[in-house]
Amino acid sequence: MRELLIKTMAPVLCIMTFFDAVAIYFMIREFKKGSIDRLPLLTGILCLGLFYDSLILSCGFFLSYGTLFHHLSQMRYILHCTLIPLLFPICAYSLTDNKKIIRIVWILSVIVMVLGFAGGLMVITEPRTVGQIRRYATSDLTGRFSSTLTSLLDTVPVFIMIGIGIYLWIRKKNPNMFLAGFFMLLFTLLGIFLGKDPSGDRSQSLMFYISMFGEALMVFFLWRFIRKKR
Repeated sequence: MRELLIKTMAPVLCIMTFFDAVAIYFMIREFKKGSIDRLPLLTGILCLGLFYDSLILSCGFFLSYGTLFHHLSQMRYILHCTLIPLLFPICAYSLTDNKKIIRIVWILSVIVMVLGFAGGLMVITEPRTVGQIRRYATSDLTGRFSSTLTSLLDTVPVFIMIGIGIYLWIRKKNPNMFLAGFFMLLFTLLGIFLGKDPSGDRSQSLMFYISMFGEALMVFFLWRFIRKKR
């Protein structure tokens, strides 16, 4: 299974890039319809970050290590840490129309986004090659602040999505927010437990790749949530 994932990584990353681009288009189209508040727009912006991430990773098939590739890769971490907090207002808009609550969530989200931007800048990367894909991955030299913040951003919003999703499933009969968070968490855990190379070679880790399937499913079920809520 691991060898199959490695062999198919390059074409799958291209498919992921195309999927994220299509998701941006559909989210913008939903927003133009005036469907529900800013949910489609925020999800579309989040998809923009995912699109950039998969695009740069897919470019690792033909780009060589160097200054340009390093700077392009650094932007992956900056966008990730800056845009992931958008899941907080996405959850807020899905749950309530109360302007006071949404305003408070936005204030907290902007603070976290600023911290995320700073944390993304402080990520130290190193070249690693898995299969035919070259990439710059997080180095052990990355400081504790940035490492801890990234870990929290990868977990806390997902658990909030799952909790709110359970509530909306029970009250609104709409399971899609729960499924978005559930599959994101599932593939993150699969990446942690199954993505490590048995030999211990960190350059052969598939954690980043396996988690991308969870991101794609999260976007899909957010789109379904928006469609059903509309």
